[in-house]
Amino acid sequence: MFGKRIARAGAAVGLALIVATSGVAAGEPETAWFDGHQVGFRIPAGDSSDPNQYTFACFSVGPDLSRTNRSAPAPIMYVVVNDYATGHHCPGDPTLLRHDHVLTTAPGHPGYTASWTIVLALPGPKFDSADMPYTSAAAVQAGVDAGQLVLVNAGFRTVAPVSGG
Repeated sequence: MFGKRIARAGAAVGLALIVATSGVAAGEPETAWFDGHQVGFRIPAGDSSDPNQYTFACFSVGPDLSRTNRSAPAPIMYVVVNDYATGHHCPGDPTLLRHDHVLTTAPGHPGYTASWTIVLALPGPKFDSADMPYTSAAAVQAGVDAGQLVLVNAGFRTVAPVSGG
């Protein structure tokens, strides 16, 4: 069972080179968890067909900040990828790349900059769907410590201003 999850997760990461469309309708904010409650965020140009924006699998994620000289560190946006996530999925296929977002900070809290380092949180050897959803960065870290989640840096940063906090 664990091997099957790792294979699926590996396939999901491998899809990172596929260019497609945004998973959110034009003008709608995406949702994320922060400290136990949901907040909204917007990805600049996330619903654009601009070929210069960064794409990850079937999602447009706006400008890639990985190659910029930003002095402020980018806090982490965890993307919790598994079959039990309820927040998002690839457009047109509710079974593909199901995921939730979990933020490490938000407006009014230390370290908030509106830029994010994207880190995938994939099922670990002790993953238990009963623990879904993870609703805070502390819960994600506890999942990692318990062997329920494995973190993988997605290799890019982006901007996504948060509303609420």
